[in-house]
Amino acid sequence: MSDFPRLRPVEVAFPGSDGIRLAGRFFGGNNGATVVLVHGYGGNQDEMLPVADALVGSDFNVFTYDTRGCGRSGGDVTFGALETDDVISVIDYLEARPDVDRARIGALGFSMGAASTVMAAARDPRIKAVVDDSGWASAYGWLRPEARDVLLRPHAPFSPLSLKFVEFRTGIHLNALRPVDVIARINPRPILLIHGGSDTAVPPTEGDRNFAAAGPPKQLWLIPDAKHGDTIQLVVADYADRVVGFFRQHLSVE
Repeated sequence: MSDFPRLRPVEVAFPGSDGIRLAGRFFGGNNGATVVLVHGYGGNQDEMLPVADALVGSDFNVFTYDTRGCGRSGGDVTFGALETDDVISVIDYLEARPDVDRARIGALGFSMGAASTVMAAARDPRIKAVVDDSGWASAYGWLRPEARDVLLRPHAPFSPLSLKFVEFRTGIHLNALRPVDVIARINPRPILLIHGGSDTAVPPTEGDRNFAAAGPPKQLWLIPDAKHGDTIQLVVADYADRVVGFFRQHLSVE
């Protein structure tokens, strides 16, 4: 936080979709419009601070939080299954705040956070504008488990055997986690898809699939030399301006 002196967080805790404790921060702006930032797999809300700083500097409220199983939040990671419900819980929390204009709430997710954000927005029209940064089209497309790993690497985190154990332990079905199948339901609300052309963690073909399936109004920004995470660290020139401009336009900010 010391790298971002204008960010003055209010620490909050709120219940997730199944009652677990989620830890978040509210950064106050001046125009009532609010953007939710959802971090990626294995990270925490701190990775979204550069984006939060750019948005707060343009007078937006910003809300960040540790997704389940990360940072100071409870629960276990479910690769987007319960995380999607948690995004909706965030919207419930924000609607109850007097400093939030409930008609002007947007969301930006990164990587797995982008997948959760897309699936949540497909269900919840209260999310008025969406940025999908480096999101995958399907959980199995992202995890890319290989059959040979059953024998060669049975304990690898994304081996078929390990993923089946995750499904058994959590009761989720990874095959059902397919943003590509529901992204069109965000229409007619706007979506901006951003992907690095040099992303090896989530191949840019995943972004292409989501863009093809999305309904208008939609934009795709493919950044040729960007790697996974370069965007949210503001390594990419013009990223902050594009994201801020998108939310200014679509959350009716003068």
